[in-house]
Amino acid sequence: MTVTDEETAQGPVRHFFRFAEPELDLNDICLEVHAGTGEVSRALAHRVRQVTVVDSSFDALTEGKRLADREAQTNLIFQCGDASSLPQLNRTFTLVLCHDALGTDADPGAVVRELVRVSRPGAAILLSDSRLTAAELRDLLTGAGAEVKRTDDAEGHSYVEAFAP
Repeated sequence: MTVTDEETAQGPVRHFFRFAEPELDLNDICLEVHAGTGEVSRALAHRVRQVTVVDSSFDALTEGKRLADREAQTNLIFQCGDASSLPQLNRTFTLVLCHDALGTDADPGAVVRELVRVSRPGAAILLSDSRLTAAELRDLLTGAGAEVKRTDDAEGHSYVEAFAP
């Protein structure tokens, strides 16, 4: 999906993309966890150097890869894995995302700790969720050592941006 296709994306995905917009940089090495088919990742792929798309569903990732290939998006890496135990090294990513999935995770705190662990110092960590409030997301991030910068609520979702320590 390209930004020109953003209008056809679901409202919360469009809002998440707009929320992330100030942090996007062509040099970013990005991670999206609980990504499903990577709808968010595919929308922002042309605005960053590389995106690693992680989800526990092989079928969702296969569909996401098919869609990325159809759009000739070559800077996405699709990886099946557990968001609470990522295989990436510490301080790997300059931008980390999780859209509308923490509220369904058995241990959202473990996922957020992993997101902070794999983020480079000062990296933006962007979370959104329809089940967790901005205050709950903020508490998860600060509990993992990140510094919250801003929050927003729109279209039944909470959005929080923080920076890795």
